[in-house]
Amino acid sequence: MSDRGPIYGRSAIEKWYTDVFQAWHPKSHIGKPDGNAPHIIGTAGDEAWETGEWSETGQGETGDPIQIKGYWSAIDSREGDDWKIRMLTYNITPASPAETK
Repeated sequence: MSDRGPIYGRSAIEKWYTDVFQAWHPKSHIGKPDGNAPHIIGTAGDEAWETGEWSETGQGETGDPIQIKGYWSAIDSREGDDWKIRMLTYNITPASPAETK
């Protein structure tokens, strides 16, 4: 789930990331999970959900640095020894009026 709506299927997800990284050049990405994360789903111990906040600085079209931030949530599942993201959502928190001046 992106800030522009859901994205379905591997090829659509790959295209979305390709388009994003052609227009946006992130630097200093920081993801901070909530202090209580992850949360196990069910009793088997092979699924979990987590939430947190993120921030990063990117380079806009003019080359000037732009800081953005928001919140994220994910559902992960274990396959063998690996954990895979099954669903990821995020938002972009609008800048406060003081930040835009």
